[in-house]
Amino acid sequence: MSKHTADGWRITAVKAHEKVRSVRPLNQSPWTREGFLSLRGEGRISGAGRVAVSAGTVSAGFQIGCNTDVTSGVTLGMTAGPTAQMSISWPPALIVGAQANGNISTTFKPGTIANIPFGTKKLAGPTAGLTVDGVHVKVDGCLGPVAVRSYVTVAISTPANDNTVNVYGQPHYL
Repeated sequence: MSKHTADGWRITAVKAHEKVRSVRPLNQSPWTREGFLSLRGEGRISGAGRVAVSAGTVSAGFQIGCNTDVTSGVTLGMTAGPTAQMSISWPPALIVGAQANGNISTTFKPGTIANIPFGTKKLAGPTAGLTVDGVHVKVDGCLGPVAVRSYVTVAISTPANDNTVNVYGQPHYL
């Protein structure tokens, strides 16, 4: 993804070597998702700007989203007790018994989306980048799918303007 700035620079964000490997969670919980993430993020500055670039950065990471938050836990309950009934008929009858009821309750909340930054590198020359490989990620307390999406952000600053360009990957499921 490239953008021309008002100062005459061209800034480019490059996303490469994206890899998402979903694995079964070690705790075997149905509310846990686990995986390993890899990514290369690169920033480039080119062109003949009218004002010198005073600072620049390239950042890379993943966004992670949970469908439904169940971190409040689950409550199990049970009620039990005797019952008695009497019929007014001929012949009269008395019925004695027992009753038991169970219940399960939880609080569902909308899931959240969070950024997992892998790092930021100064963009002091025309090109800078960072590569991360096999970063472990784990989400607990999530009912439903967990999605991850990569991002690379390149930002530059001149005395006159600040500019940012972003590139995003496709969602993958853990």
